[in-house]
Amino acid sequence: MSVNPELAIEPDSTYPKYQSVHDALVQVIEGLPTGSAMPTERELCQKYGVSRSTVRQALGQLEVEQRIYRRQGKGTFVAMAKIEQRLELMSHTEGMRARGISPSSKLIDVRRIPAGIDVGEMLGLEPEAEVLRIERLRLADGDPIAIEVLFLNAIRFDGITAALSDSASLYQLLSSNYGVELASAEETIEAVVAERREAGLLRCQPGMPLLMLSRRTLDTSGQPTEFVRSLYRGDRYRFQTGLQRPHQQISEIPDAPKETTIRPAKGSDAGELAKVFVAAWKGSYRGIVDDAIIDGLKEDEVADWLAGLLSSDTAQTFVAESPSGQVVGFTRCGADSDERASGQLYALYVDPAAARRGVGRRLLERTLGELDPRGERPVTLWVFEANQRARHLYQRAGFVADGGRRIEEQYGAQEIRMRREPGLTKFATGSSATAALLTSSASTHAILETS
Repeated sequence: MSVNPELAIEPDSTYPKYQSVHDALVQVIEGLPTGSAMPTERELCQKYGVSRSTVRQALGQLEVEQRIYRRQGKGTFVAMAKIEQRLELMSHTEGMRARGISPSSKLIDVRRIPAGIDVGEMLGLEPEAEVLRIERLRLADGDPIAIEVLFLNAIRFDGITAALSDSASLYQLLSSNYGVELASAEETIEAVVAERREAGLLRCQPGMPLLMLSRRTLDTSGQPTEFVRSLYRGDRYRFQTGLQRPHQQISEIPDAPKETTIRPAKGSDAGELAKVFVAAWKGSYRGIVDDAIIDGLKEDEVADWLAGLLSSDTAQTFVAESPSGQVVGFTRCGADSDERASGQLYALYVDPAAARRGVGRRLLERTLGELDPRGERPVTLWVFEANQRARHLYQRAGFVADGGRRIEEQYGAQEIRMRREPGLTKFATGSSATAALLTSSASTHAILETS
């Protein structure tokens, strides 16, 4: 294979040689089809008049950027280009068609479930209100690139699932069938890792970085219309947005709120912990655990049970306390009964009224600091498989599903075991995940992607 772009390196230039080689090879790659073989290291050394270590450094950077991939014993090849999409209020179908890509979808699951606290809050519904949960696999030119879980008001959009064909645009259906025109949306992006089920659907390896987008969309009347969580393959997709400096005077910027205090629990905390426990179960576990179990929870009975746990010296309990002195969350941890060398997070609960304020993260950080202070001890936990929000919190802290599964008789819901290996000292939040947590790194700049 010939390498066309010429490379001129000035003898006294401060620009790194490997970067010059990298820049030249980017031009080469952009003119080649996916899967094309790259020149050998020897050929690149001869072409550009640089050492093999310089060539290897340039190729290593290209590999991190996912412009190339290597096959042991076969060589280096041009990787598939990422799909780039601006962050705009468009459906998947509209976005793909705008880029000349053929979009399609495969329906994975449709069900009616109670909204619960989280989804209900997003859609402006009571927790017991019924919503449609629609899970779809999104494809681009026939290749899976995302898993989408969509929540809609079941009464307002009754019958919409029958019209959701493989190529139909949801936003077009809302307009044509229900007279709903969308106006604005709030969207967050986080870096997570693929678990076994997700990896199987997306045809990637477990542990591969994914981008999780959560979007709440409002119609022209200001009414919440949809809440959707999508998991995109980080090696195939990236999002682009424009940024501007805010025109806000310093005097207009509100003071940062005082931080929640994390402290060891006391025996007198049992009643407050019970309130958090019951509120968390009622707000987060409907649709996961049978409603009869949740509705049967009584704060006084839970308080007595927790008081017994607090009097035990076999575990540690930490409390999150608001600036006003209210208990808004707690966590319990100790040794793993199955693996004595490992620590285990037994429970972590946050009052739904204090959700999205970083309380869960603060509690988890404190727990990990106690269980693995020197970065030398594995930490495990069990979590309901259907509790996506909790699983993604743990993923951002470096936990990965290890294959362990169980169903406890009193709950009747599938649980999975997650493990955090020693040496992970950072907690990834939002899209700023680091290589300390993911096998590959996640980068955040004007273009949001995982690499």
